[in-house]
Amino acid sequence: MAGLPLIPTAPRHPRRRRPVAPLAAPPPPVVPQPDLFATATTDRPHALTYLDVATLGLALVPARSLRPDDGPDGYLYHITTAAGLDTLRARGTVLFSPRAPLVLTERPGVLPWLANMMEVMESDCEAGHRSDSPVVFRVKRFVIDRLLEHDPDRTREYGVSFFLLTGLARQE
Repeated sequence: MAGLPLIPTAPRHPRRRRPVAPLAAPPPPVVPQPDLFATATTDRPHALTYLDVATLGLALVPARSLRPDDGPDGYLYHITTAAGLDTLRARGTVLFSPRAPLVLTERPGVLPWLANMMEVMESDCEAGHRSDSPVVFRVKRFVIDRLLEHDPDRTREYGVSFFLLTGLARQE
């Protein structure tokens, strides 16, 4: 049997390899949180919440002076109650926000809007309730032109341009 090659024998106890522990990643460097009040926020547009009545050129417009064939002019119009106008004048400011914008229209839209309001409201003028009667006031358009957004729903309903005074400056 001298001619048979040697067959290596397997060890009685195979060596077990220890699992290699993964290398721990170094902790990220500690970066202090930036001070949010140290720099101006330029990513959000500046929002106004009120405008001065004198700056707006707020003026009462007699509804009898408006005609259906009047064209647009340099003013925008809003319809409110007499009590609402008295509050505006006493406060000296017109308040608005993106969530509760002030609705404005051009001069041709005043009469259809007023007619719709008269249908909806009870006519209390005859009963002596002056505070519930609708009044029309106007503001200078060039002062608030950049703060306006188009109101497509009312524009489509009345066929005249309506706007929302949100206070957010448009980016052009």
